[in-house]
Amino acid sequence: MPNDILRPRAAGDRRRFLSHTGALGAAALGVHAPAILAQSKAPLRIGVLNSFSKVFAALAQANLNGMNLYFDQIGGTIAGRKIEIVREDDEINPQVGLQKLKKLVESDRVDIVAGVQASNVAMAIVDYLRQSQQFFLCSGAGIAALSYVNVPNFFRCSTSGWQGHSVMGEWNHDNFSKEALLIASDFAGGRDTLAEFKNGFVKKGGKVIKEIYPPLGNNDFSTYLADIRSVNPPGVFAFFAGSDAVRFVKQYSEYGLRGKIKLSSSGFMVESDVLPSQGRDALGILSSLHYADTLDNPENKKFVAEYRARFKEYPSVYSEYGYVAARCIHDMLTRIDGNTQDREKMRAAMLATQFNAPRGPFPFNTATQNPVHNVYIREVAELDGRVANKVIATVRDVREPATKPT
Repeated sequence: MPNDILRPRAAGDRRRFLSHTGALGAAALGVHAPAILAQSKAPLRIGVLNSFSKVFAALAQANLNGMNLYFDQIGGTIAGRKIEIVREDDEINPQVGLQKLKKLVESDRVDIVAGVQASNVAMAIVDYLRQSQQFFLCSGAGIAALSYVNVPNFFRCSTSGWQGHSVMGEWNHDNFSKEALLIASDFAGGRDTLAEFKNGFVKKGGKVIKEIYPPLGNNDFSTYLADIRSVNPPGVFAFFAGSDAVRFVKQYSEYGLRGKIKLSSSGFMVESDVLPSQGRDALGILSSLHYADTLDNPENKKFVAEYRARFKEYPSVYSEYGYVAARCIHDMLTRIDGNTQDREKMRAAMLATQFNAPRGPFPFNTATQNPVHNVYIREVAELDGRVANKVIATVRDVREPATKPT
């Protein structure tokens, strides 16, 4: 497993000492040691900033699990540099996230930062990333606005919510219901999800009856479920994640709405991280996402088998995020011999990155620096004795627009 940094400043002092003595040795031999040669002997320090506590804790850990799995598969080194991971918790708090990012960059002196699941945190760090020019790979937050921040060293390898939710809005209108009540957690990611869904749904002629926004980290949905029962819409589209997703799905069933009012959702609400807890209460829910652990391709079969062997559970989309992030970092730095000093070379190498991921074909959209990938329409069903997502339709090669949708 890549080393976890307990005393980053001491490690940094040691690296500076080794670089200095290496340069003296080269001078004594009468040669000029290239900067890249000195750097290649230094550890590759990767900052992982994510929500390791509160409602998204399991999501962040799954992301890190996926990253560690890939790095272990390649021997824990890239271009001769030993991988060291420095982990920080943003607590789903924008101010804390910004403070922790500054620590990673200015005190820990990491080479690359990856992570951030919470969209409110992701938006809060954009200005600092622009000013510092720190190379950042977002392996979580799906808020569509991140695709249009115009920060050269900011990439996203997870997804833009627009890709899955706008597609789901269109599919929902054509196959599910022409009218819908919408409900999501009241934070940037939740509101953005419903806006993206409406982009596809309303464009096709769908009617939104009502929008409801319970607070993030809500324990009791009874008031909101009573509202849904009172409205009695032909269909509901919902977005919750983590423990909120478990509580909403189970309470929706307990309140007697399952089987009476059709429920569709963002794929994050019924992913492998929460399905074991939701159990049969989730059966029949339709969702859209760019990943399912049941995808029938060689890369996903290998990923699922190795993840299960290591962590004794099925991977979720968040696990796949971390796995893909590690692959992107590996491919990028292999192209440029591990050089993390030249930001322009790093950016060009990342833009050129493409491979077959567990989710399917993975290239970057050069206009937005966000992935182009398939979106899968899924139904929660019992498969081989477990509750899982069965793919019932595929929309291929979905990319968001080059300019922000209105």
